[in-house]
Amino acid sequence: MYLDAIALEARNPSAQARFWSAALGVPAHPRGDAGFELGTPGAGFRLVPAPAAPTDRGEEAVTRLHLDLHGGSDHGGYARRLLALGARRRDVGQGDVPWEVLADTEDHVFCVMPGTRYTGPGPGIGALPIDSASPRDDRAFWAKVTGWTPVGDPDGGGDPELRHPDGSGPLLAFCAELGPKPTGARNAMGLVVGLDAGERAADAHQRLVDLGARPVESGAGAPWRLFTDPSGNEFRLATAPAG
Repeated sequence: MYLDAIALEARNPSAQARFWSAALGVPAHPRGDAGFELGTPGAGFRLVPAPAAPTDRGEEAVTRLHLDLHGGSDHGGYARRLLALGARRRDVGQGDVPWEVLADTEDHVFCVMPGTRYTGPGPGIGALPIDSASPRDDRAFWAKVTGWTPVGDPDGGGDPELRHPDGSGPLLAFCAELGPKPTGARNAMGLVVGLDAGERAADAHQRLVDLGARPVESGAGAPWRLFTDPSGNEFRLATAPAG
């Protein structure tokens, strides 16, 4: 298994794809009924059709995984360009912080971080912060699922993190949750786990369960199986290797 992509639910995938393509400076490729994919480094970024309205399903979508964008040497200027594309400023109680908190055209919150936070010129996706009931335990779970390397210094006050072994792409950062995930809620953004060539979905399914994941009922005919990690955050497992 490997971390294949980040999936963000969208009521209008084509409009969201236009926004994020311009925001990240990468092309968006249509995937038919599966929405759009942006070829971002480290893991793809997918805009997938949102399910029926929450009022029809009896559940709400929550933000427990969001994007930290690497703003480069002028993160304020980058934030202004995003606002011109249709983003909006959001107050989520962040107070006086050195980064910008914005929301995309469907009100999904993300942050634009100063250039000192991440290496490289930017802009791009710098990190994927995930709300976690037990950050160290979740880092251990996802390290086994993805093969990514633990980084960060939890004993020094930082969040436990993972990075791809070759050092490319965004960090996975596990942040102590402010409160438990609401009962019946689902994540608007989640991770997608792919299968290596020759790997069977049934074997990957069993390994995930053995590691502490929980299967969730998936839509009929979907090309993936839905699970939750130990903190209750949904993620998708492909049912066939890519290719």
